[in-house]
Amino acid sequence: MKTVLVTGANRGIGLATCKILSKKKYKIIGVARSKIKNFPGKFIECDLSNQNSINDLIKKIKKYNINCLVNNAGTSFGQSIDDLDLDTFDKSINLNLRPAVQLSLELVKNMKKKKFGRIVSISSRAALGRELRTSYSVAKSGLYGFTRTWALELAKYNITVNLVSPGPIMTELHKRNNSQNKSYQKKYLNQNPMRRYGDPSEVAAAICFFISDEASFVTGQSLYVCGGMSVGHAPI
Repeated sequence: MKTVLVTGANRGIGLATCKILSKKKYKIIGVARSKIKNFPGKFIECDLSNQNSINDLIKKIKKYNINCLVNNAGTSFGQSIDDLDLDTFDKSINLNLRPAVQLSLELVKNMKKKKFGRIVSISSRAALGRELRTSYSVAKSGLYGFTRTWALELAKYNITVNLVSPGPIMTELHKRNNSQNKSYQKKYLNQNPMRRYGDPSEVAAAICFFISDEASFVTGQSLYVCGGMSVGHAPI
């Protein structure tokens, strides 16, 4: 049985992923700052923005045979260039990028030993560039280099490393960081070829694909779940 650790597991994309994987009979270990009721697996509270808290988490999970990791935890900080400050920049790195590397460094030891593993990190279409999101875009862009480099080094151990990059997904984070004004919403969705928001379950489906046996020959890749925004609004 595959044991999957999912960060940011108490809501949005993380929770949707845990629910789908649980239905597929994966063993789930969820991590987030606060616990929720009826979580579909074991839950460990941890402030992933704090390195010492992650060190404590690592001690707690050593007894589990974790062979899959979903680096989902993150948040967005909206600032213009004129308002950008390095404290906010550091906060973004410390939640959106560093925990993914820190946890992967620990869990990959067991994966290499067992000659099997899956690492999936959640980036964002904003990594291609988005106004007022310098800190967030930089941190999420860092996951690309991390993913591609580790994919090359770990392929010989049967460990795949991939990336899912969501576009406009209707989550609590999106609502908090974007105006809910109808005129703004219309303008925002007009940038999206599908003219709608995605659901967390649609991103979770992509994550579950990378975890699955069907994706055993896929590594170092980024899958955009964005309704076409990565093709139209910020083409690559």
